[in-house]
Amino acid sequence: MKKTTLFLVLFMSAVSVIYATPLRKSETSNNVPKPIAERVSFKIKGTGSKNIMVTIGIGSQPGSGACCSGVSPNTTASFTGNVGEVVYDGKTRRVITKIYSGLNGTTIDLAQYY
Repeated sequence: MKKTTLFLVLFMSAVSVIYATPLRKSETSNNVPKPIAERVSFKIKGTGSKNIMVTIGIGSQPGSGACCSGVSPNTTASFTGNVGEVVYDGKTRRVITKIYSGLNGTTIDLAQYY
């Protein structure tokens, strides 16, 4: 009887210690809010006299994210993206530029790329 009682006391103590320790990190990590990505607003100017219509996509890599908005040769269009994403040509999937903080408020001239 003493052995059974001793075994039950040890077993219950072990179970209490296991549940008292913070082993469940996955449950607590879900409660932490994800950081908000930095948004950057910029403009893209058409190719001008080169007369090339360009479709613009913005995403984590070419072919992903928001595609495609056309920029006519003689227009300037406004875009917004997250820092770290890329601006790409929607037809050729060629990267035009990567979005960074310093791009905020600037204008990308497509005549320099075509």
